[in-house]
Amino acid sequence: MALSHDDEILRDRIGEQKIILGDLLMLLRPYRASSEEYGSLYDMMEQIRAKYAGVKVSYKLAEPETREDKEGRLVMVQNEESIVEMTDDQLAEIAALSKEVRNKLISGN
Repeated sequence: MALSHDDEILRDRIGEQKIILGDLLMLLRPYRASSEEYGSLYDMMEQIRAKYAGVKVSYKLAEPETREDKEGRLVMVQNEESIVEMTDDQLAEIAALSKEVRNKLISGN
C-alpha cells in the first residue's frame, strides 16, 4: 500500500515501527533460547530491525491539550509530531522483508 501510493502519513507510520520493533525485540530476547519457534521469530524480527538501521525517527514535542469529549469526559490530546527520515529504497526493503516474514508466519514454516 505505502509503495503504490504517495501517502506520507502511512510512510511515517511504517517508519515509526522502528521504535515498536525495538521494544518487541527487548520483550522477546529472554525467550529466544527457550524454543526453536521463539528463536526463529526473534531472528526474523532482528532481520527487519537491521533494515530499519538507517531510518531516523525523532519527535517534535508540543504542549498537550485537555478537551472535553461528547460525553463530557476530559480527554488529553498529545500534540507531538514525529519526523521520519526514510528513503524510498529503505521503505521498499522493509516492506519486502516484512511481507516475507508475514508469509513465513502465516504458512507456519
